[in-house]
Amino acid sequence: MIFRIVKSLILVISGLIPIVLIVFFAPAVWRNLITYPRYEKQVNEFQKLRKEPASLIKLNTYRGVMHVHSYLSHDSEGTLADIIPAAKMDGIDFIFLTDHPRNNRDTFPRGYRGTYEGVLVEPGSEKQGFDTWPLDSAIIDWRTDKDTIAKNIVSRGGIIFYAHTEEPHNWANPHYQGMEIYNFHTDTKDESLPPQIINFMVNGKKYRHWAFREMFDEQKAILSLWDSLNLKRKIVGFSAVDTHENQNIRARYLKDGRIEWIGPNANVLDTTAVNFWNRWLLQKPDENGWIFKWMIDTYETGFNYITNYVLSDTLSVPSLAAHLKKGHLYTAFKSLGDAKGFLYYSLNQSNQVNGILGDSIGIEQVKTLNAVSPFPGQFRLIHDGKTVNTSSAESYQYAWSGPFNKGAYRIEVHIPLNGTLVPWLYSNPIYIY
Repeated sequence: MIFRIVKSLILVISGLIPIVLIVFFAPAVWRNLITYPRYEKQVNEFQKLRKEPASLIKLNTYRGVMHVHSYLSHDSEGTLADIIPAAKMDGIDFIFLTDHPRNNRDTFPRGYRGTYEGVLVEPGSEKQGFDTWPLDSAIIDWRTDKDTIAKNIVSRGGIIFYAHTEEPHNWANPHYQGMEIYNFHTDTKDESLPPQIINFMVNGKKYRHWAFREMFDEQKAILSLWDSLNLKRKIVGFSAVDTHENQNIRARYLKDGRIEWIGPNANVLDTTAVNFWNRWLLQKPDENGWIFKWMIDTYETGFNYITNYVLSDTLSVPSLAAHLKKGHLYTAFKSLGDAKGFLYYSLNQSNQVNGILGDSIGIEQVKTLNAVSPFPGQFRLIHDGKTVNTSSAESYQYAWSGPFNKGAYRIEVHIPLNGTLVPWLYSNPIYIY
């Protein structure tokens, strides 16, 4: 009797396992076979529509990623051997790191600083809700009052922006200069973890970029907050990749020949001996000593996902910093299309460019607000948080002749994907006074 019950249970469980696997894996497999190849085809066709806009100003455009973590953060193992090849692959010109300080006294310069194979790297910190780049020799005591820290950084010529703007901050603080208007980590907070892990298991090799995109939600509340803050003073908006390359499982040899297994957030999962059960997983050590890697997030995918484009005189920290503070930047989802060549600008009565994104212009000096894009899309002009004009969905150029009111005017560009228009590019505002 007991034997028959056990046998029946085994048969039931054996029958349920394939059903459970199908239920959990079917969506990811469908994306692998149907959805993502369709997306890939659409984006490839979209790339063919690229047209290089004429240069209208003397400033150069540099691609950069901000809010990036290296091995100096407690939750990352990233080194130059990981970071620089990824940056070069994605056409990134500069990286502003934001490593988590290991203690309350944060000393600069530290970590990576300088130009590595053509990629400019500047150290910074993420702490107390700030993305901080002192840009010079400095000691930050993070036990100090937050507003005082911001005041001190700015008074010495540094940059301090608010990070993770879904979280509470002192928005009345008069010293911070900007905020994240998109952060990939923020975007993932509303996701259910198991389906996403399964999706990366199935699609993480060929379609990792689409698995990233699967988690995208337009950050409307954060954009609305940004617009409301710009009613009072200039607040620069930028995107944060927040890449640690740490949602992974990796392994390396210890000096005694055992294997150390590293899991998410660079935490040690286990230490084991080499045996029959794990030997087949191992490979020859790479430049960082890893003998096994199963990767969800990578620097290469993160750097290409969303990118900042800074209009600057030169690829140097002083020039980039000066133009970042002015708001001479826009941000775009580069995985959908490289936005280099875009420009949002103002023309005066003589049809001369008299201002670009981030600038402030007298209302009597503005004849039109204009934009040019390397890809066709729908331009949306947003004044103090309200959309006041929308172009067709296939425009390379945009012009708005008013009527104008005082306030902040920014541009969004939305492009078609899978039958709908999705956000591709966000500009900083032109401020009319």
